Amino acid sequence: KAAKEISQIANIETAPGRQDQIYDKKIDDVARQVSALSEKVNMIADMFWEERASARNNLIIPPEFAGIYKDAKNSGMKEEHLEQIMKITAENMSPQMKANPTAVRRYFSSLLRKMLPCRSEEDNRKQKIMMLVGPTGVGKTTTLAKLAARFAYGEGRRAKTGIITLDTYRIGAVEQLFQYAKMMKLPILDVIDFKNALKQLNHCEVILIDTTGSSQYDKEKLARLEMFLKHSDAQIDVNLVLSAGSKIDDMLEIYNGFSFLDIDTLIITKFDETKIFGNVFSLVYEINKPVSFFCLGQEVPDDIMVAKSEFLVDCLLQGFNKDKK
Repeated sequence: KAAKEISQIANIETAPGRQDQIYDKKIDDVARQVSALSEKVNMIADMFWEERASARNNLIIPPEFAGIYKDAKNSGMKEEHLEQIMKITAENMSPQMKANPTAVRRYFSSLLRKMLPCRSEEDNRKQKIMMLVGPTGVGKTTTLAKLAARFAYGEGRRAKTGIITLDTYRIGAVEQLFQYAKMMKLPILDVIDFKNALKQLNHCEVILIDTTGSSQYDKEKLARLEMFLKHSDAQIDVNLVLSAGSKIDDMLEIYNGFSFLDIDTLIITKFDETKIFGNVFSLVYEINKPVSFFCLGQEVPDDIMVAKSEFLVDCLLQGFNKDKK
């Protein structure tokens, strides 16, 4: 039907002597109608993308919602979360907005942003102590170096920053961190007596603590971390570091394994190593823990940013673009 309409619209006779103004007007009319038909064809294509209602638990997807539904599902977001948000979107939008795919996408994006808790850097405490924990390979040491540079030499107020490493297992990682600290002229301690190390860096406004990468199943290493926290006599923010490229089920399992440490915030790394971000949204949405930082690449100190919900939603629906940070 769309093809027939396009044929009828495009069949314009250009008889000799017809005024240019009339001709231009008809061309404009054709362009507008072809554009409208193109939008309808795109909606039809999106509707047929997944036509089995059973796969959506009988959730009715209006034609205007099909495009955003397809993009969100392709992002790796959990099906149950996507259905909840689609339902909320459909129930709360006005009929006029529902008929406009652009308005639907804008509303859906706004809703996603409001569902993502992010924590700003503002902190009125005299001293800020951050411990980075998480599994091996997520980039804790590199992230800590980026944070150290940000706090010590970033824009705005610069803070006296010190580093403690509890990672006595990976010699290469410890040497790398010491090299970073030397380049930035920051004090760093490789310690066994954690409580004493905190006292030695008491003059610092920010203390960053690197830890050994631990599997969520390694109870011995996790118990050691818990012991450090309990006997520190200090208020320490525990930041769970996770890779954006991990599967949502793995991320949830890692969080559950570390959750007894009373996680304060999440730091999500390796944005440059994946193309889907719905898993990150589903993780934050399900556990309701704020995100504090995103790591966008391997460059120290540049590839880190304070977490912003609009940036993650743009990554989720449009793909990763470092320049938009």
